[in-house]
Amino acid sequence: MFLLTILFYGLLLTYEFIPLYKQKQWRNFWVNSVLALCSFTIALLLSFGINIPSPSEPIKNMVLSLFGGR
Repeated sequence: MFLLTILFYGLLLTYEFIPLYKQKQWRNFWVNSVLALCSFTIALLLSFGINIPSPSEPIKNMVLSLFGGR
């Protein structure tokens, strides 16, 4: 699973980031790079079998504290 993750992100790098770099679309390049790095980190952790906690409860608590509720 680890190798498939590396292979997939290698393909993503080839088809997504290299054209942005060559066209000098720096804003899109950096936004996509940061998002890809975050998703790559999560994908690697999952491929190693590490359990990642869901962020749904903290998000729910934050929304409730902002807008009120139960």
